[in-house]
Amino acid sequence: YLDSGTLTPLLKRLEKQGLVERKRSVQDDRTVENFLTEEGKLLKEQAVGIPTEVVCNAQLEDEHLSELKTQLHELLDKLLIYHGVVTPPTPPKG
Repeated sequence: YLDSGTLTPLLKRLEKQGLVERKRSVQDDRTVENFLTEEGKLLKEQAVGIPTEVVCNAQLEDEHLSELKTQLHELLDKLLIYHGVVTPPTPPKG
């Protein structure tokens, strides 16, 4: 989960780059809807194949690939928490 304080600046940068179009919702003007522009759609199409290409070029066994994926997700979670993008989960009470 990313809060609006994180997403809004990111979406504004993407809008300036011509990748996203932002419009107020017709039903609720407090809501901003975001859409990929044609340029954004082209970039998305190019990016879709990147993970597969990386995996193929890495030539890792399935077990090692799964372990690497888990470690990368853990690293990403820690970085997002460290930079205040997300808040850490609350430990269960017990």
